[in-house]
Amino acid sequence: MSTKNVVALAIVSIMGTMAFGQEWEHSHEFAYSDDKRIMYYDATELSDGSFAVNTTFSYKSGMGDFYVPHPALKLLSADGEELAYNQFFKPAYWCSSNAPFTFENKEGELFALMAYSPDHDPSYFNYFKNYDNPPTEAIIGLYRLGDSLTIEESFETTFAIDTFEKHDDYWNLSPNGYSGKILIFSAFEDGETIVGGYTKTVSRDPQNPRGNDSMFFFKMDFEGNFVQRKGYELVSHGGNAGYLWRRCHMTKSDSGYLYYIQGNSLLTAFPNTGQRQGSMYYLDDEMNILKTSPFWHFDHTQNPANLFYNISVKRSRHNTTYLSCCLNDVYDEELRFYEYDDSNMAQPVTILHNATRTTGNRDMPARVTGVDLYDDNAVYFGYTLNAGLVWDLDSDSWMMIESLDNEFDTISTVYYDLGDGIDIHSQVMSVTACKDGGVLLVFWSKNLSNTNQQWTTVTKFPAEAFVGVDEAHDNGLKVAIAYPNPGKDVLNIRTALQNALVEIYDLSGKLIHKQEITGNVTSINAEGWAAGMYVWKVYTGVSTGSTTLVETGKWVKE
Repeated sequence: MSTKNVVALAIVSIMGTMAFGQEWEHSHEFAYSDDKRIMYYDATELSDGSFAVNTTFSYKSGMGDFYVPHPALKLLSADGEELAYNQFFKPAYWCSSNAPFTFENKEGELFALMAYSPDHDPSYFNYFKNYDNPPTEAIIGLYRLGDSLTIEESFETTFAIDTFEKHDDYWNLSPNGYSGKILIFSAFEDGETIVGGYTKTVSRDPQNPRGNDSMFFFKMDFEGNFVQRKGYELVSHGGNAGYLWRRCHMTKSDSGYLYYIQGNSLLTAFPNTGQRQGSMYYLDDEMNILKTSPFWHFDHTQNPANLFYNISVKRSRHNTTYLSCCLNDVYDEELRFYEYDDSNMAQPVTILHNATRTTGNRDMPARVTGVDLYDDNAVYFGYTLNAGLVWDLDSDSWMMIESLDNEFDTISTVYYDLGDGIDIHSQVMSVTACKDGGVLLVFWSKNLSNTNQQWTTVTKFPAEAFVGVDEAHDNGLKVAIAYPNPGKDVLNIRTALQNALVEIYDLSGKLIHKQEITGNVTSINAEGWAAGMYVWKVYTGVSTGSTTLVETGKWVKE
């Protein structure tokens, strides 16, 4: 294992690839064969300009590929240097909410919110039955941290939890997934309180159901007290609905709080009539659900079965909600980005703006946080595009951060790919808008030519990286990228399109270069070209003799 930092004005990636605009990068390399790994989830910018990186560390269990996560934190300076790192292992427990949620109070003190549940994996050294006094409770803990990320003060609340074990095929495949646990699915700071939601799961026992799972919305002060808490029963039991939640399903509105989830309502007290693609709940300050309303994809009448997957939400500064997600059509997972008007509880939730991004493969939004506010007039949207189907995570991919205005027109896009003559599969975990106008990108990668080699990475792009002409495309699909931009003697066209060609024109409209696309990256020799701006166009349908223009953009030679 190794940890390294790269601080430069240009991107210097893990594999040495160059791209435009990167400020710094902090990366941890690990091997798939290691018995321990570290994974970065998302990051919080603190008042002094440093970053708290929400992290998990995991020991490989005896089941081989199965890892059991425990919470950890890493503190980075404003320029990406490691300041502190700490792990928060509890014997006989695992972190059922994966990475911590971090917050800073008005005095500048750092807090971590974590959930611990009894560890049911019998192939793992931490299995609770190895202990003389096995736990029968789950824990939600708020911990005040010192400068070195050590716990200075603990505020823990315990919950009686079902520790029954059903050793059937489902349970044996994922014992912690189908056992009693606490999962915090959202948490954010609201003034002097922490607002969020968690589920309490019972153990799976189909022959003798042990009751339903339940959901709680809460407010907590910075001494770990639940100022408000309201519970609701779910229609499911045994963790069956656990796949629905990521980390950002709740947001604050002018009148209270909003909670977004895919599909029909899961709450037994709030039945729905008819199929819906998503359900949104209005909550008051006491965490009472006032109303549930459906929300839809823009094309729901043509494709009513398409649900919302991998949801993350962010409140705009004009009382609307941004939502990033994807929809799944067998192998084609299409990216969607929405702005919803949900400000009036008496009116239906309506779409104000929407955008779609797809390569025709299984593309993915950021797995933790897909959208963040840039300023009053723009947002960042982060996602991964794939060159193929990635059920086995075996496809080359590249990462995108778009800056969009209030009309969802693309202002600019940063394209980021670790591969330079080598296939790398990456997944965006989160995007975080920084106070200086830059953006923090957290992602995970693996080398497809050496699948034992993997990385988890935090990288910072300055605001200047989003100023330029590099992604001024006509149709906004981003299925082809020109880089570096500006460039010098080599123009690279990055695309997963096949049966395609690229044409280059000068500003007078004269065709100066034409070349078939035979791989994911097509390199064009521009050594003899005059300095200035050029227009590139990518066409498909070459073999049929009937080509179609699918993407065009501008490239500048210095």
